[in-house]
Amino acid sequence: MTKNSDNQVECSHCLLKFNRNTAIVEEIEGKKLYFCCPGCQSVFHIIKEGGFDSFYKKRRDYKPGPVSVAKVAEDSFLDDVTEFGDYSEIEFLATNIRCAACIWLIENYLSKLEGVLYIRVNYATHRVKVRWKKEIISLESILNGIANLGYIPVPISLISSSDFYVQQKKDYFYRFAVGAFFSMQLMIYSVALYAGYFQGMEENLKNMFRFIAMILATPVVFYSGLPFAINTFKSLKSRVVNMDTLVFMGSYSAYFYSVYTLFTGNEIYFDTSAMIITLILLGRYIETEAKIVANKEISLLFNLQPKQAKIFSYFDADKYLKGLLTPTIVKSSSIKAGDIIEVLPGENIPVDGEVIYGDSDVDQSMFTGESIPVFKKIGSTVTAGTMNLNGTIIIKATVSSKETSLNKIAEAIRAAQETKFYFQRLADKITVFFVPFVIAVAFGTFLYWLQAGFSFKDAFMVSVSILVIACPCAMGLATPLAILISTSTAFKSGILIKEGTILENANKVRSVFFDKTGTITEGVPSIVNVKQYNGDVDILKLAASLERYSKHVLAKSIVNSYTGELFPVSDVKEIPGYGICGFVNSRDKIVVGNLSLMKDCGFNIDANILEDLESFSRNGWTNIIVAYKDSIIGIISLFDSVRSSFKDIYDFLLKNKIGVSVLTGDIYETTSVVLKDFEKIKIYSSLTPLQKAEIIKNNYDKFPMMLGDGINDAPSLKQAFIGIAMGKGTDIALETADAVFINSDISLLKRFFEIAKKTRRIIMGNLFWAFSYNFVTIPLAMMGKIHPVVSAVLMSISSLFVVFNSLRIKILSRKR
Repeated sequence: MTKNSDNQVECSHCLLKFNRNTAIVEEIEGKKLYFCCPGCQSVFHIIKEGGFDSFYKKRRDYKPGPVSVAKVAEDSFLDDVTEFGDYSEIEFLATNIRCAACIWLIENYLSKLEGVLYIRVNYATHRVKVRWKKEIISLESILNGIANLGYIPVPISLISSSDFYVQQKKDYFYRFAVGAFFSMQLMIYSVALYAGYFQGMEENLKNMFRFIAMILATPVVFYSGLPFAINTFKSLKSRVVNMDTLVFMGSYSAYFYSVYTLFTGNEIYFDTSAMIITLILLGRYIETEAKIVANKEISLLFNLQPKQAKIFSYFDADKYLKGLLTPTIVKSSSIKAGDIIEVLPGENIPVDGEVIYGDSDVDQSMFTGESIPVFKKIGSTVTAGTMNLNGTIIIKATVSSKETSLNKIAEAIRAAQETKFYFQRLADKITVFFVPFVIAVAFGTFLYWLQAGFSFKDAFMVSVSILVIACPCAMGLATPLAILISTSTAFKSGILIKEGTILENANKVRSVFFDKTGTITEGVPSIVNVKQYNGDVDILKLAASLERYSKHVLAKSIVNSYTGELFPVSDVKEIPGYGICGFVNSRDKIVVGNLSLMKDCGFNIDANILEDLESFSRNGWTNIIVAYKDSIIGIISLFDSVRSSFKDIYDFLLKNKIGVSVLTGDIYETTSVVLKDFEKIKIYSSLTPLQKAEIIKNNYDKFPMMLGDGINDAPSLKQAFIGIAMGKGTDIALETADAVFINSDISLLKRFFEIAKKTRRIIMGNLFWAFSYNFVTIPLAMMGKIHPVVSAVLMSISSLFVVFNSLRIKILSRKR
């Protein structure tokens, strides 16, 4: 490091001289380093941590100057930014991602930027998710940093994953078409030249054929193969090599070597350089088509929310009917809670809300799987992305556009698709060093063959074969594509998977715990008995007046069974696992719940009440006690039958040696009667939500799975090794569970285990193939057993094997 008397220092990376007072100073291994800008500092660490320190000793003719900064306007990305108090989050697409080395570079580069909290790149979808503190680093700096590495950010709001792949597919098609056309012509002359070597050919004719071969190979190399060259130079600029580097080195070296031998009279290999590029482009074209297929269902989900909405500043039914109210068309992304929105027949609903005017049938099949439309009227709730069918409705938004159930489901699926299995994380680490290793092996083999007395031509072709046959793509694609397909297949079946690792963990589950009401049972209990002890007040009216403030399935049954006017209730307090209490007319206490709640509230429980409770429980009834003012005035008994599909699930779990247990707040007598046909179920009764969670915790050595309704079972769903919520994507289910059975169909549990098993089997098969392929073919290429063109074929087949093997998840799902 040189220092000048005028207080100038030299940048440790770019050698630019600048004022010491503006320097970024670091001390590494006892030596002070100065950097002129964060770009130089970041690139220095990328080079050093990548093991390329010798770059600074070997560089020649290096023009001093800071790292060139790419400019990406952040304005077009702002619609994709989500604010979370002290940090922000964004997802965008990144172009030019080729293999796991690209993922490693982006993730490592961004993670070292001050202010960046989280970075994850999905190889299968090319999506980049970043969280950052905006007071420390700007979005523009993050986008420009990625662009500097050669991966151009693209806003998701402007282009979907499917659109991105469609454009990529078109580009591959055009380049492959040019490559295939000229390669076919080239092969005609190459075959003639090969025949001439054995049968003789007039010298002038041979030279003409050789020149024609060069002319035909040139557009293939410099048009069809241009992306490989561009991406190689960009990756080298970032001091990282990737899959494109191997293709570039193999095909371009064969081309330029052939140009040289064209004028020296030796053998040419233009056909090799052209066919390598053409065959690999064909493989990538097919691979991209497979990704489009895999993304199809999820892309349909993401496109359900309309881009625009019609908003009223206020709403008056009379003025609306007279045509005196005119809505304003705005972007759906700008909708806030409280906005009033008009939805016409045939339009998708833009936000979660409540109907305040009109009625209509709404198609909710994309979420629930139920094909029959649901009738919506004033007071009904509607969900973003569902379709209004036959009537105009006016809705009041209950959340902002970014907080809809649709967005939460979309985010949950995206998060699942970003997950890496343990073996994939190991593969990614290996892949980072794989390409440099292959280049070193190819160069070492070239020197060995020369030393062993073989010709330069033979040594050169062997090294080209090694470069081309190596396939890190298969290792990189092994997990992401399989998870992408399995999560989309699961969602199409009605299973929302939030965390991809549960597909790996599901195979460890040895015990399944079920909530009873609404999970094992139908979830629509009916009132079978009402016993009133004293008082003139209708206990059903009292109970319904209070239970309307609860979301519990028993509360809904009581409320739905009463059609008269309700009492005004205030100071309502719900105690999960016990019941609910409040005041009628602000003075008279009312309590509705179980026996434990009545005892805690100090009500007198005489022998008659206990006798009735015991008698009703023997019938399998769930009993709700109603207390008013200072005494218990009655019991409401409900019965909820076991789902017909539970027997199949019960038999499936026992067959697979998985224990079955029930966690319930009901007493043992009631639960045992309801489940009398299932002898091997272990029953835990009279439990609070926290006690349920404690039982899950005590059985953690069996990797417990919990299935509950996502409301009262939140603690146990969170505590479980895998938590699965029933109930059409409710907020609490999305927040606490690892997966959601959207239409509350318990039979999906069998489907879930099947998908998890297939996914894990296919991922392990992909990884086994990817490593075995490279382990076998690279040594064969080193021995000169494989021609470079055959290497290109095998490399493409290796990637396509992983692609089509992963697609088997989708194919097998149709055979259920």
